[in-house]
Amino acid sequence: MYQNFTPYSNPYFISNTRSMMPPMGELELVRAYVVRQPYTGLFPLSEALHKGTIFPNLYMPYPGK
Repeated sequence: MYQNFTPYSNPYFISNTRSMMPPMGELELVRAYVVRQPYTGLFPLSEALHKGTIFPNLYMPYPGK
């Protein structure tokens, strides 16, 4: 289907991507980690939509001021 496809690359963007970020050395910026969630004891859908998650063990609201 895409045998002759050649993606366009903007040379200005490619040559200047390093200058947009300050040098970080070997610093790791982020690491994503999501615990496996069991599909038991789920919130009802209406409650889950209000809380932002269907998994009770992920529900951690910010403390009120």
